[in-house]
Formats: sequence, C-alpha cells, structure tokens
Amino acid sequence: MQHTSAIAPPSTSVTSRLPLLSESRWAHLFLLALPFVLIIVGTHGLYRDFNAFQAGDEGVHYQIVQMVVRQWPRPLLGGYGSWEGPLVYWLLATLSRPFGSSLVAIRLVVAAFSWGTCAVAYVLFRDRLRAGPLDALALTLLLVVSPLFFGQSFHVLTDNPTWFFVVLGLERLFAYLQRPTLARLAGFAACLAAATLMRQIAVWLVLPALVTLMSVPVSRGRRLAGLGLIVLGVVPLAALLTYWGALLPSGGATATSIEVARRARNLLLSLGVVGTYALIMVPTAELVAWARRAREHPTWLVGVALPAVGAGALLAAGVLNPSVAFIALLTRVDAPQVAGVSLLWWALVPLGTAATAAIVSTRISEPRSRVLIGALLGLLLSAMANPRWFERYVDFPILLVFAGLSIVAGVPPSRADRLRWLAAGLIAIALFVWVA
Repeated sequence: MQHTSAIAPPSTSVTSRLPLLSESRWAHLFLLALPFVLIIVGTHGLYRDFNAFQAGDEGVHYQIVQMVVRQWPRPLLGGYGSWEGPLVYWLLATLSRPFGSSLVAIRLVVAAFSWGTCAVAYVLFRDRLRAGPLDALALTLLLVVSPLFFGQSFHVLTDNPTWFFVVLGLERLFAYLQRPTLARLAGFAACLAAATLMRQIAVWLVLPALVTLMSVPVSRGRRLAGLGLIVLGVVPLAALLTYWGALLPSGGATATSIEVARRARNLLLSLGVVGTYALIMVPTAELVAWARRAREHPTWLVGVALPAVGAGALLAAGVLNPSVAFIALLTRVDAPQVAGVSLLWWALVPLGTAATAAIVSTRISEPRSRVLIGALLGLLLSAMANPRWFERYVDFPILLVFAGLSIVAGVPPSRADRLRWLAAGLIAIALFVWVA
C-alpha cells in the first residue's frame, strides 16, 4: 500500500488539470491517434509527399502491391524484387481495395496499421505488464514518435504492418503467461505465422515463445500441445521457403554466403541500438543497483565487462565499415574515429553488450523479464541472418523490449526516468520535423 500511495498523488494532480490524461482507455487511445491524425491532416490526407527514413522504397513496394491488385484475390507468392514475404502486400492490396487501391489509400492503410500497433502496445504495457495508466501512455507515445516508426507510418512501406503482428504476438504470449490457455497460445501462433509471412526474420518470435512455454507450470501434455502450436505457427514460413527454394522471393542463396565478419558486424550494430535504448530506458534505481552489485561482487562486474571487452576487440579488428552509421538518431553526427571506427560506436556497442549481460544476469529469474530477454536475444541473433543490416529491423522491437523491461524492473519510474523518456520523445519529434 505504501508503494501505491507514493506514486498516486502526482498522477491525481495531473489528471485533475488535464481530463484527457485520466485513466480512461478510450481517452488514451484517442491521444495515441492524435500524432497520426495531425500528419494526415497536415498532408491533406497523405496526398503530399514528404521525406522520411526509407521513404525512397515506397515506389518499389507500391508497384508490388499494384501487381497483387491486378491478380487479386490470388497472392503474389514470389518473383518480385523485395525481401518481404507475400502476406504484407496481399493485406495492403486487400484492405485498400474498397478505396480504389490508390497510393493514398494504401498509405492510409499503413497509417491504420501503425496506430493499431501502438494500441496493442498500450494494452501490452497496461494490462499484461501492469504499468500505471499514465506510464503505459507515455511509453506508447515514445513508440509512436520513435524515428524508424513514425515517418514510416505514412508511406507504402512494409515494416509497420509487420510490427502490428509482432506486438500482438508478444501480447498473446504475456496473456498466456497470466493465464495459460491453449487458445491464447493459438492466437500467438497465428500472429507468428502472419509476421513471418510478412518478414521472414520475424521468426525470432519463436525464442520468447519457448521461454514463455517453459515459464508456466502446466502438465507435460499441455506443454507438448503448446509446443505443437508454436511449430504450427512456423509451418507456413517453412512452406513458403520451400516454394521459393531460397530465403528470398527472388531466389538466390544469400544468408549462407555471408562472411563471419559480416555476421559479427550486424550483431555489433544491433548492440549499438541496445546501448542507445539502455541509456534512455533502464530505470535509474536499477542502474544504482548495478553499481552497488559491481562494488560488492567484483566477479559479477567481470562477467558483465568481459563481453563488452570482446565487442571492443571486434571493433578494433575492423569488423565495422567506417562509413556505417545509424540511419536515424546518429546519421548526421560527425564524431572522431579511433582505429577507423566512430567514437559513437566505441561507446554504444560496448555499452549495449554490457547492458545485455547485466540484464540477463539480474533479471532472468522473473518470468516477465525472462520473456522480454528471450525477445531481445532472439532479435540479436536474427540480426546475423541478414546479408545486409538495416537499423529499422531492430530499432522498434528493441525499444519495445526496453520499455517492457522498464515496467517490470520492480521499481517505480522516477522523475528522472520520465524526463529521459520525454527527452527521447522530443528528440525524435525534432528529428522527424528536421528530416521531413
């Protein structure tokens, strides 16, 4: 009871002055829709083009959607020049069809998927992870305006529709963690099938699913049945890859020919994203607890530091290309180089590596944290499967994972934590305005 009373007064005073910031779910969903509505109105219904990250890919994806429109309701199963699976194009073609499947209609469908993704994330934070209503709203708004999500919400691009099924799948996993029914796990399996048919790399969802399955006390028969559902969720992807005879719809073996250095590079770049969001999202009280543990248990500090030292050794070995930079927050930051690598990478990659090791070593015993750790590790492993690396493949889900970890940290967010969230959101908005 003391814990509740300690954080209730600020929320009460805010909501008394701003009724929309109440505990009403509908009010919060309305607020989540506002950023999307403002851009749609400001671009006259998305008729006006504007620059955004990866917006140059819109022409390619729009042409593929039009190919599906011409042969609808049959899907286009292969032979097109994109890395994505066929379901995303079929959905965009189908949902925009009543409105003529024009460029604007498809853009609006993508915007609807984007808002739906954030609405599901809000439910995940508030109902499954038990965040306070205002904290759930704040963290979801941070997802809304995140650099590689918001701009892509208004173009014919394939990432945000995929994130809808990824986030819904994670929500079903945490629902299963709360009450382990096979119906909830079947819902996850359906989302897994959809997400992997839209982006093959979304198969990383299998790892948190297995962690969830092993974290719930059920009978052996129920566990085997749950495992069967997870396997069924991967069957459509396996069938699609068999049909293609390769990992991509245009054919050709790509992942099998990647050099070891390329795989290591992709992992390091993803750990740099982890380092960025660790700075923003790890609660201050948890950072203090880590520092105390490091002083009291030097062996723990060594265990956390060793992976970071290994990451630094890979940087020194020249695994990263000097021209590689973040697509979003750090693209235009001109930093000095050491051993051919930007100082930004020298800071963020070891930080991300150490943060991952610290979270694994301190959080693994708590079931909700364990599932989020499974998602994070699955993401990092999946990054090594791509022949090339794009930050947008890992940016949004890593932010989602760290938002969840900040909720289940066992400590209430402090004012400093909320100020960090606010600063990150303002920077993201400023970056969007700057680029657009």
